[in-house]
Amino acid sequence: MKMAVMIHGILALLGVVLLALGIKLFISSREFVAKGIKTTATVIDNVGIESDDNKSVMYSPMLEYQVAGETKKYMPNMRANPPSYDIGEQVQIVYRPNNHQDVRILSYWGVYLGTIILLIFSLPILIIGAGYFLFKWGFI
Repeated sequence: MKMAVMIHGILALLGVVLLALGIKLFISSREFVAKGIKTTATVIDNVGIESDDNKSVMYSPMLEYQVAGETKKYMPNMRANPPSYDIGEQVQIVYRPNNHQDVRILSYWGVYLGTIILLIFSLPILIIGAGYFLFKWGFI
């Protein structure tokens, strides 16, 4: 019995921590988009990156954009096969005014991927951990 309480207590605590981190990251992402500078980048290449076992190639877009007349390049840490973007395609991006290399593709997944991952893990863990105590105390 004590072991079950301890395990579910740890799960509930872990769920709360992950949920709090997810909410914090969501707020940070919203702030990033609200305060960042939005511009259009052009896909100039799809860089092929081989897997560790050299059996497959994933592609990451190389983006080029202008900041105060200066050309900057950015390659996001996202990969796909086939490539997500065509060469020459225009992509909306956002970057920090004081850090032109802190860039995100202005899309649902480009802005909120970290938040989604944290919530995907936090909610089931929190439900399992807290649900045990709610059941034990007669709430459900």
